[in-house]
Amino acid sequence: MAAPLFPESALTASLLYALGHGRDPDSGGSELPAEMVEQVTGLLEDQGTPELVPQVLAGVRAGQQRLEQDPSATISANVYTELRKKFIADHGIVSSKGRRVWPVGTITLLKRAGGSWNEALNSAGLATSARQRPKGFGVATFTPEQFDIAIEDYKRDAKEAGFATKYDNYLEWRKYHLSKGRTNLPSGPAVRNHYGSWSKAIGGKVSAGLREFVPPPSDKYFYLD
Repeated sequence: MAAPLFPESALTASLLYALGHGRDPDSGGSELPAEMVEQVTGLLEDQGTPELVPQVLAGVRAGQQRLEQDPSATISANVYTELRKKFIADHGIVSSKGRRVWPVGTITLLKRAGGSWNEALNSAGLATSARQRPKGFGVATFTPEQFDIAIEDYKRDAKEAGFATKYDNYLEWRKYHLSKGRTNLPSGPAVRNHYGSWSKAIGGKVSAGLREFVPPPSDKYFYLD
């Protein structure tokens, strides 16, 4: 069973916690919204780490105060990913299918923001990167994270609908989702160029299944990572 979506306050708190890494909150500074405190507390309790509540809330508060003092404060997707990995490893948190794990994963943040890290930052009130990839012929318009998201979603749909994860099916799968309004899917040639080959893109051999693409049973995604 897929896990329910994270509330927006949990996403914002994840980014603020990373932003406040290594800092202590000012006792006289601003407090966290009650809804955020409630959501983060509940998530930590659900994943079996209630003892981390005081430490985590202090870190989130430190991040909020840092942002108030320096509106230009921001964090890259790579730094966020590494901080989250360390947090999970340090506290022995185990991720499993159908279970929500806080801090929220980078891929989840990206998917909720339409594949854009800047949009994820903007939604949480953080400054965005001024360095944008230029658009035009011969220039990559997708981030590494967006390539990973596309392949992850493709493999999930293939498993649910029962079609093989071959290259031609990816082309049809992409065409299908573009017709539904999705825009963050790189072309087949771009995927092969990014990973080096189709087999590397899908992480091994083509899965068994129907030779032809068939629409997935549902277009609704629930995100875990």
